[in-house]
Amino acid sequence: MNTLFRSLTLAALALLPVVASAALQNGKVQVGMVKGTATLFDPAAQQTALASGRVFEQGYRVETSALSTAELILSNGSTLIINPDSLVEVRTFRQVVSDLIIDGEYQKLDKEPSPSVTEIVVTRGKVIGEVRKLNPQSSYVIKTPVGVARIRGTIYTVQYTTSGANAGKLVVGCVKGSVEATVYAANSGPISVEPGKQISATAPAQSTAAPGEAPAPGTAQPGTNTQPGTTETAPAGSVSISLADMDRATISSIGATIAASTSLPAAISQGVEAQAQLAPTADQITPVTVSTPKATSSDPVATNADGTPVAKATTPPTAPASTSTGGGNALDATISKITDTVQKVVEKQQQPNPSPTN
Repeated sequence: MNTLFRSLTLAALALLPVVASAALQNGKVQVGMVKGTATLFDPAAQQTALASGRVFEQGYRVETSALSTAELILSNGSTLIINPDSLVEVRTFRQVVSDLIIDGEYQKLDKEPSPSVTEIVVTRGKVIGEVRKLNPQSSYVIKTPVGVARIRGTIYTVQYTTSGANAGKLVVGCVKGSVEATVYAANSGPISVEPGKQISATAPAQSTAAPGEAPAPGTAQPGTNTQPGTTETAPAGSVSISLADMDRATISSIGATIAASTSLPAAISQGVEAQAQLAPTADQITPVTVSTPKATSSDPVATNADGTPVAKATTPPTAPASTSTGGGNALDATISKITDTVQKVVEKQQQPNPSPTN
């Protein structure tokens, strides 16, 4: 059993007393500020103009134009800023119901009101996130074709761009809090990204589509097969990973985006700007290369749901029938497994005397 699945399973079991009288349900995503033109795609790929005040749930995609930004406010208190020329999907957002969740007042929460499972997919472009203190049992990940970032808080950035044929570049930055980044094709586990640091990785790309799902509208997905019951092999290519400080201009631009493109309190952007003034300039930074082996199509690197390598001699008993060499489909299956397990236990406990005894 892989590390992430085991930890999430234990977390789900620990939640049972909390959710015994409350079901795990779809969380709500409210659209905040929208600048310029942005499009909302529903799960059936029907599109409408994204407008402030719109509320939707998991399964929706947002696409911004070259000069537009969009603010998404989740009912767990977190905020996601979609930068220009980006395509982002709220793949999974499930949350335990709570009386503290009040429509229209999500950003007033000082911490997450109840456990949740959040998976955001960045097919292209960049997002800036502000996450309130997460419940210890919660999971919050940002997935891209090259790798996944596990968010622990509080302010972070994730950017994905293509880099040649069947390859991409992932940049994960942590302004405040803690973030872990895993590159699918690298034969290594998660890399911790501390406050003021960012990791840049160029590696083979894989499809971000869920098992059996068509690629996102208007995208050319890498990879050869994403159908259930098959294994996708990442294309041959080298993996390059470096870790460095975030420079002053980069952090300052994040603060400026938060100030201009969100309804978050001014104190948040001011705090980011204050941190920027303490950061080094670009010419003072020397990236540190993280050594990784070369990924080849004849020797693909299999990963667990959290991106850690799977030992070739064994198969985790909980591994799904359909896995991706890059770990994407395994992550989908893990999240689905956890949410379904919690939901079934909740429903069973809500039944009148489900297991009568003398």
